[in-house]
Amino acid sequence: MPLSEEPSRLDYLLLRKLTPEGEPVDNSAQTLRHLWPLLPRVSVVEYKSPGHPYRSGQLDRLWGYVHTYFANQRALPRHRADGALLTPAEGGPEVRAREDLCAVLVVAARVTSLDADVEAMGLTWENLGSGYLRVHDGLFTLYVVELDVAGPAEGDDLLHSFGHGTLRSPEARWFWMELVGSKEAAMNMQDMEGYKELMDKMLDTLPAEQRLAGLSPEQRLAGLSPEQRLAGLDRDHQALALPVEVLRLLPETYLRSLSPEVEAEIHRRLRQSGR
Repeated sequence: MPLSEEPSRLDYLLLRKLTPEGEPVDNSAQTLRHLWPLLPRVSVVEYKSPGHPYRSGQLDRLWGYVHTYFANQRALPRHRADGALLTPAEGGPEVRAREDLCAVLVVAARVTSLDADVEAMGLTWENLGSGYLRVHDGLFTLYVVELDVAGPAEGDDLLHSFGHGTLRSPEARWFWMELVGSKEAAMNMQDMEGYKELMDKMLDTLPAEQRLAGLSPEQRLAGLSPEQRLAGLDRDHQALALPVEVLRLLPETYLRSLSPEVEAEIHRRLRQSGR
């Protein structure tokens, strides 16, 4: 009996790189700066965009992803024939104990449906500050990131743009334009969670002339009703926007009421069309 119409897919799977003992920890992260020190060996990350916010029951789904990943890791062989432990590079598991795996839920803002699910599961919140929270008493640790709090707290409008924030800095706009236009992107950007909201935010930051640059007249007018196309035009320009078939029906008294330049242009079009 299928449990879903499509195979389950993780939004992100973060694998912490093991560094040699004694090597200093790299603290140069420029975004989500409070999250990285919290994460264990492997993290299953679910992102809920403003357009698809958290809904009741989705915490159960996230736990399902984590438990399935853990079960698959436990099914992998752990030892070579000589008894030595297999490394992940040799096909051994990345996760050997529950402490090696956690869940991360990234949301634009904490909502009542999430609070209700956490309470119904008998779990408890711990506020870590700056938009980061930890949920205790589950079989795996769960961290929650509120982008609308973490972004401003870290002065990171790129991070905030994944929530309800706007793309204010040139660096944030450059990042998204580079990513969307990259041929090397590992996934189809149009399938990315929150893609439409992101594009709307990017377009809102551009002046009208930049948004329309490179578009043909037909592309600029596509989707507009006739009323919208004529909105804001004076009588002369409204007349010029009419097709020749309609111009033929206009009385001479109306044409003479237009400016001499427009009247002359209309007569030229009529002569050219064979009137």
